Amino acid sequence: MSEFEKLKIVTKYELLKQFRRKRFYGALVLTLLAVILVIALYKGLDIPGKLPISDSPEFFALFVTSAGATIPIFAAVFFAGDSIASEFEHKTGYILFPNPVKRSTLVIGKYIACLTVTALIVILAYVATMIALVGIYQQLPIEVFGSLVLALVYANSVLGIAFLYSSVLKGSMGATIATLLTIMLVFGVIEISLIFANIEPWFMHGYAGDSIASVYGISFAAFGGAMPGGGMERNPNPITSFFVMLGYFIVPFILSIWLVKRREML
Repeated sequence: MSEFEKLKIVTKYELLKQFRRKRFYGALVLTLLAVILVIALYKGLDIPGKLPISDSPEFFALFVTSAGATIPIFAAVFFAGDSIASEFEHKTGYILFPNPVKRSTLVIGKYIACLTVTALIVILAYVATMIALVGIYQQLPIEVFGSLVLALVYANSVLGIAFLYSSVLKGSMGATIATLLTIMLVFGVIEISLIFANIEPWFMHGYAGDSIASVYGISFAAFGGAMPGGGMERNPNPITSFFVMLGYFIVPFILSIWLVKRREML
């Protein structure tokens, strides 16, 4: 059996495991509820009327995708956090690793499964947004599709970071928390410090993720003012951000494969 055939088998069983988990269906429901809630707040509170910008399909899509539809991206952390760490934590690696399947194949198969379920949730959020756009404005801005692509790339970068921690730490919970703290706290502090120093943090993970909203071409100052640091606004270039986010996936993921291949069961 070729390594590609083994990869398909690993991916298949990892997908079945993900689909059997309650967290997957819980994430689907929460995502749909979050998008509906954000849409209701937008229309019910007349958000554009409270900001220096007029209502439009583009602004509606920006608001919903940035405030609601990006929430499921962080579901990637919970799908990937225990993918590798659990094999060491629960000692299932004693059964899995002796099989004639390369550890790199196991990691890649687990990654494909996590990416698939994460992509399904992200796409669900955008489909709900698109339905709302057509229903309310009878329009579908082309920028929504660009935002979807960037959201998927961002989710992929989160997976890469989560896999790195999952391959290093012993516990699934530790890997999940470490990923969240890195993305939301460590990267956030560095980014804000750079903005205060009037340095555009185009290479930072969170700043690149803002391209999910900036692709609509609406100034972030419309949300009530610019960020600190000499009036610098968070309007990253979508093309640059695409490659930055890709880098945040490629480097951690390659490192995770390298670490898993050398990690011993203890």
